[in-house]
Amino acid sequence: MAYRRVTKEDRIIIRSKLEEGLTRKEIAGKLGFHKSTITREISRNKGGRGYRPKQAHQKAIAREKSKHGPYRMNPVIMMKIIERLEAKWSPEQIYNRLLLEGEEIVSTETIYKFILDDRRQDGSLWKNLRRSGRTRKKRFPSEDRRGKLKDTRSISKRSKKANKRKKLGHWERDLMIGKDHQAAVLAIVDRKSRFNKFRKLNGKYAKKVTKETIVALKRLPKKSMTNDCGKEFADHKNYEKRTKVKVYFCDPYSSYQRGTNENRIGLLRQYFPKKTDLTKVTNKQLEMIEFEINNRPMKILDWRTPYEVMMEK
Repeated sequence: MAYRRVTKEDRIIIRSKLEEGLTRKEIAGKLGFHKSTITREISRNKGGRGYRPKQAHQKAIAREKSKHGPYRMNPVIMMKIIERLEAKWSPEQIYNRLLLEGEEIVSTETIYKFILDDRRQDGSLWKNLRRSGRTRKKRFPSEDRRGKLKDTRSISKRSKKANKRKKLGHWERDLMIGKDHQAAVLAIVDRKSRFNKFRKLNGKYAKKVTKETIVALKRLPKKSMTNDCGKEFADHKNYEKRTKVKVYFCDPYSSYQRGTNENRIGLLRQYFPKKTDLTKVTNKQLEMIEFEINNRPMKILDWRTPYEVMMEK
């Protein structure tokens, strides 16, 4: 059997035959390949949503380009790196997204070295990194003094589809509190796509949370909402009545049950460190931050962006 490369057209046929239920051996026979070639093609080029022709072709091209050895840092690559660092992408995000797009790249380690060299010359690129040298503090649960909300629905009753992140429209929400508790940012994130919506709140008032949640999710899919038992979510029954969307509440001391939301609060802290006066923040500023975060590639999304997954692009 003569050797030949898998083409873009071959990949379209492979996807089609997989959907028909053919085995890899049967697909190889129809296309004139050895079984191992098809097995290798699928395993190397599939993503989180299975084997898709366009993504498989992009990965194959990027891998072929990388065989020619690493690119040297040059002005074009430097500008690509700087632009993305200023949008607060991590070096890993920069490397993998450029790889996915088939662009010329340097390694993640080279990008870190570039940032370190810039810092040694009194540059500020390092300040765009998420932790910027800060150490992580361990958190321990303290006594819950907030009181209990009435008529709450436990997260244990949430559907399996929501738990497994199979569908768009299952949201998590929480508040990021500002200096002296004078203002806050309502952070809402979709569990599947990691798509974010942020809204300004002057004071933690339950009815305002309901109003701003409705505004934020207008024209977006809505199937469920999950939050903690803070009193800012005491208007949950009114929210359910107005939107026909069920609200679920996490167990006490179980922030991991809203892990996606916790992560998003962490990303917001890149822009608003603790003790920031949020009374001066505007929704227009939050929309700009929302745009940046929604357009950052994520490893969990096969280096696609939350926007691309939410809009199914």
